[in-house]
Amino acid sequence: MSLRLSPTSASRIVKSNRVFRPSVASRSITSLARPTVQIPLPKQYRMASVLQATAKAAHSAVASLASAAPIKVGDAVPDVDIRINDLEDKVNFSKLQGKNILVLVPGAFSPTCSSQVPGYLEQFSTFQSKGVKDIYVVAVNDMFVVNAWKEKLAGEKNTVKFAADDTSALASKLGLVLDGQAIFGGPRLQRGALVIEDGKVLHVAVEPSPGEVTVSHADEVLKSL
Repeated sequence: MSLRLSPTSASRIVKSNRVFRPSVASRSITSLARPTVQIPLPKQYRMASVLQATAKAAHSAVASLASAAPIKVGDAVPDVDIRINDLEDKVNFSKLQGKNILVLVPGAFSPTCSSQVPGYLEQFSTFQSKGVKDIYVVAVNDMFVVNAWKEKLAGEKNTVKFAADDTSALASKLGLVLDGQAIFGGPRLQRGALVIEDGKVLHVAVEPSPGEVTVSHADEVLKSL
């Protein structure tokens, strides 16, 4: 059998060995951007991301609320309405007449707050003898929680009043916002007590440590009257 190739066959082989060069059209097609495939994150990473975003938002909220300078003696009482008694009633401390006391607490039902208030309940008549018209306990909670706390602490006594700064508006205007994210889950009032009279601040007692009751204790506030 002869292995010699005819000129025509050899020509076909040479042509078949030529390098293929893609056309302009084929190069443009292959150069198109490939779609990006999003790989879903594991559940724990998604949850961590949500928690980080929530913490960042809470921190921003506290920073925004805490922009005011802390209230001091001689300042005007902030013109802010907060809830008292129920969802319809409001109290504005800047419009109160006579001498009144605001007992500021971070949160209803917390152990330290529940130990701060009884002294004012027990010595209400003593405060009155010093010229105090009313005592208001103010907490950053909703009105339902505040009323339940009042019932637990005061029972049927209708002496000390309980008010709800449910939006932290008063805390912000007082410049006494507590970053309670770690314990309460959001901004609260710093622990303290204010003596006010006819819309002016006469005495400010803010606790250096929110977990203690020292300068805002009823006995200490009585000394300032």
